[in-house]
Amino acid sequence: MAVPVPPGTEDRTARVTLRRPDSWRREDASHADLRLRGDDVVVTVRSRPSDRGIGDENASLIERLPGSVDGLLLVGCDVWGTVGAPARLVEYVRPGEEGDEDHESTSIVGAHLLFVTGRHRVDVTVERPLARLDETDDVVFAVLDSVRAVGPVSASSPRDLEELPAAQPAPELDGPHIASDALTTLQSMAGKRWSPTLLRSPGGRGLVDAGLVGRFGTVPPTTQALIEPWAGDVQPTTLEQHLPGGRVSRLQAWSGTVVDGTDDADSVITRLAPERVVAIAAGRLGVGPAWTFPFRTGSLRADLLGRRLAGGDDAPDLPASIADADPRLARFWAAPWTVSYLRRPGKPRPITIVHAEGNGFARVGRTEAGASAFWAESPANVYRSLVRAFLSAPAEEG
Repeated sequence: MAVPVPPGTEDRTARVTLRRPDSWRREDASHADLRLRGDDVVVTVRSRPSDRGIGDENASLIERLPGSVDGLLLVGCDVWGTVGAPARLVEYVRPGEEGDEDHESTSIVGAHLLFVTGRHRVDVTVERPLARLDETDDVVFAVLDSVRAVGPVSASSPRDLEELPAAQPAPELDGPHIASDALTTLQSMAGKRWSPTLLRSPGGRGLVDAGLVGRFGTVPPTTQALIEPWAGDVQPTTLEQHLPGGRVSRLQAWSGTVVDGTDDADSVITRLAPERVVAIAAGRLGVGPAWTFPFRTGSLRADLLGRRLAGGDDAPDLPASIADADPRLARFWAAPWTVSYLRRPGKPRPITIVHAEGNGFARVGRTEAGASAFWAESPANVYRSLVRAFLSAPAEEG
């Protein structure tokens, strides 16, 4: 991992200064003001004349980015306040090369810091492998925190924030559709020889109909690959979502094998690379560029929050005293909720994420002395939780 803050070396262009670790090196770049590289991180600084405001420039950036690379995912947008000029930070993920479910991730995660001075637009982009997101976050944000505008700044921050586009829909998951009894039968085959008697069971016939088992009991290599992760006592990483209408869905991922289904419908089973699972989970959660504003309230009575998380007709109203003191929380509380539980092997307590329709995300933290921590969460941090769960090694998280 790169040396943590504070980075030691200062670099300067006509429009910007920043600090970076001493081990990083400058590179020649014909179409950039500055390029730095180190620890799998690439920093590029560009500038050009512009008299447009930050809202217009940011809207243009967010409109352009998804079309620049097929499949690029916007995961967050925030006001950035340390530059000394109106600024925005846009985070995105650029998909890597297509490969099978076992290939090493080649996706790139980017942070695009954009600011305007009134005479110029400056773009500072920081890109690194998605697989190293967690271990490079500290140094990347230390560098971003060090960025300062050089020269006079006549631009001012707008009173109203620009509108942001809706989150991109979740990618479709392709694969055989099987009923619950067929899934149970398929899982029971892991590590065992096929028994012809299974063909006479409803689950066995469902596997034949789905093309996962031949009519005479032959098990093709593709099915063998699907069931291989189940041979041991390995628990999946699961995204369990309780939707506003009462339905429950589960996206479960083992080593390459993914099962996606609901309590009242068939499941889809397929082989999928971990980064594709992250992309699908991000779409299901509604991750995308959205403004995040903190609640004034840092915790709520555990019983009150528990009943709201459970949903249904018994979901309580927010007490008037809290609603009056914290209108932002009141709006969040009143909106329809999707409650998601991210369950990881070896972690007894799931990560609980709430998405309130039209009001962004919140995270449920630990409960102490009858009060549960509850705070607004940015889409980019929600995405980081998915990366840690599905792509990275297990990490402690509140």
